[in-house]
Amino acid sequence: MLAPNDPRHFEPMDTRLILVEGCPGLGKSSMAQYLSRQLQGAGHQCRWYHEEEQPHPVAAMKGIGRAKGFKEYGTAALRRWRDFASRARRSKEIVVMESHFLQELVAPMLRVDVKPARISKVIHRMAEFCAPLNPVLLYLHQPDYAAAMRRTMDERGKRFEKTHIRQAAASIYARRRDLEGFDGLVQGWIDAREIMEQHLGELDLPSLQLDTTDLDWAGAYRQIGDFLSLPLDSPPALSKKALAEYVGTYTYQRDTAPRRSAGRSRFGTTDSSRRVGGLPREIPLHFHEEIEFTIGLERGELVMRDYGWLGPTNHLIPLKRDVFDLRSWPFQLAFERGRSKKVVAASRVSETTRWQITGQRYPKLEEATQTS
Repeated sequence: MLAPNDPRHFEPMDTRLILVEGCPGLGKSSMAQYLSRQLQGAGHQCRWYHEEEQPHPVAAMKGIGRAKGFKEYGTAALRRWRDFASRARRSKEIVVMESHFLQELVAPMLRVDVKPARISKVIHRMAEFCAPLNPVLLYLHQPDYAAAMRRTMDERGKRFEKTHIRQAAASIYARRRDLEGFDGLVQGWIDAREIMEQHLGELDLPSLQLDTTDLDWAGAYRQIGDFLSLPLDSPPALSKKALAEYVGTYTYQRDTAPRRSAGRSRFGTTDSSRRVGGLPREIPLHFHEEIEFTIGLERGELVMRDYGWLGPTNHLIPLKRDVFDLRSWPFQLAFERGRSKKVVAASRVSETTRWQITGQRYPKLEEATQTS
């Protein structure tokens, strides 16, 4: 972190809120993470809120399908944003907020076929609440969204794809328009994108639109640096030899409890020696599943594969010795060394959130062959 009087210390645009928006799969989380690290490195207090983080200051605690209509959902959204803006005004933090200003408001409302004009009223009111924070908007766009979504689905796996297609097809909006399958999923997001992009011109927000089709992230980051008057540094580089120390197979235990129905376990045992109210107490069975994941060296960077719910592939970005960011997630992987100074284990940690379990130790099982 730079000292305030360091000659490299620049002030970004006079903003306390940076909104990162666009359709899913275009790199919003990776960009928000990178930007928050750059702001911290320049000496600013910065808080990045991941799209899926819980608890979240502005995310709906229950979906629009459980709300009593559009009015309740829209009113709740405005209340959350009003309260967030009030707290943010009293803080010195720069907040990097992804998805929840446009994407996560427009898409849920569109799925229940709320009229675009009604959605627009909520967005404009939210912008009024945020105005004292001098917000700026970074908007990611790819003209061929079908190709972008196809790439995202291929990266995240068939299970991810089937789940999102099923959820999209079940929406009121899709059923009324016969939107089905992958093409229906894409068309629904293109329709949501039209509403989001309409507001880029309507809202009085400084904004930067970035076409990420060619995945030229270095060029995109230069544009962001110029836009925010913020010098951008590259992450610390580690040699291939240094990165190879982390390569290997790691393991962790996952506790799996049986499903419960009407308060009773679907599977279980009864222990007559343990009674409640004179009746045998059911002792549910728990299964301990041993999971393995690998970390390999690919094209000069560490790649973690098959690590649980985070997806089949996760890239590791070096922060400092033995600590790496998980790209696009608000977690870090911290490595442990033994007496021989070799890496013997890892654990997932977080600087800002208790969302999801962290801190479990992942022993390194074996040395893996280094790959190029």
